[in-house]
Amino acid sequence: MTRLIRQFFCILALTIAMIPNAMASNVFVIQNIETEATAKSAVAAREIAFHKALDQSFRLLARRIISKEEFDALAMPDIDTISNMVMDFEITKEKSSTTSYRATYTVRYNKKDVQNFLGQQNVNYADLEEQNLLILPFLQNNNTTTLWDERNVFLTAWQQESNSRNAVTKIIAPIKDLQDMIDIKDQDALSYKPDNMARLVSRYNAKEAVIVIASPQQGIDNLYEAPVNFYIYKTDNGRPEYIDTVTVTPSSNSDLVKTSVKRIKQFLQEEWKRENTVKSGQGTGMTNAIIRYPNIDQWISIKETLERHASVEKIVIKSLRTNEARVEIHHSWPLDRLAVALERGGLVVNPIGAGLYEVRRK
Repeated sequence: MTRLIRQFFCILALTIAMIPNAMASNVFVIQNIETEATAKSAVAAREIAFHKALDQSFRLLARRIISKEEFDALAMPDIDTISNMVMDFEITKEKSSTTSYRATYTVRYNKKDVQNFLGQQNVNYADLEEQNLLILPFLQNNNTTTLWDERNVFLTAWQQESNSRNAVTKIIAPIKDLQDMIDIKDQDALSYKPDNMARLVSRYNAKEAVIVIASPQQGIDNLYEAPVNFYIYKTDNGRPEYIDTVTVTPSSNSDLVKTSVKRIKQFLQEEWKRENTVKSGQGTGMTNAIIRYPNIDQWISIKETLERHASVEKIVIKSLRTNEARVEIHHSWPLDRLAVALERGGLVVNPIGAGLYEVRRK
């Protein structure tokens, strides 16, 4: 291990206790990395295990934020490069002997450093935040749909499905309580009331809802004997918007219902990355903006939110008043892409004149 890695390992280990638990709920935190190694001494085995943890954690992180195609083509960085992107780490469940070492790691990466590395490699990446996605799995029979009926095996399967601790998007299903059935009725697959859907999404603390309509090609009586089409719709614009169709064919080697859940989950994870992908090599830009705020605390909060974003290189204050500030925002992403990302952080960016934009809290 290089001297840099030795210093990194020792210094960060001393600061573990200072890491807040809340930091674990972050896209750039990789948890439960279990590694083990054997060597001539316990110290050497520990170093090898740590190398393995860094390599595995970076691979998991890369899978989170880049597409499968980009990941397959990515040349993995060496350990020194990975260590330079790590903010801190935690070690639990240590077990060692004179020649072996085993431990479980949590590794927390620096978002800007990772995105800068991917940009240098000309790799497109997704700017993601952890979120809940509510799935509404309807079952279609002829021209009717059902969500809450006991025959809907897909709702049951999604309710029983668990999310990986390292999953960025947690996909959850409704529990089927009275309020759920009042808000969305069996026949409401594509004709729901927007206010009802918004209420349902809010109750589950979800970013949005996705409707999946399972349509057996030979009817529900032959569900396990013929292919099933799954029509997928987004709902975040107040109405159902068709995305794609996933078709699952019955197989003697797998359960059709479980297979469909796995396939749709993979599709939604990739779709979410695609929607939030930032293309590498995008040039820097500068935007003139007026930041509006009711008090100094919100001004500080908005400024900190902007500065934390990976794309924002600097903010130049041109003038500062009691309720607004005129600034130059220097950024490496196109403004429309940056505005979408900032909206997820609670900021609204709106044009108010030629080359001038307003930034404020929602």
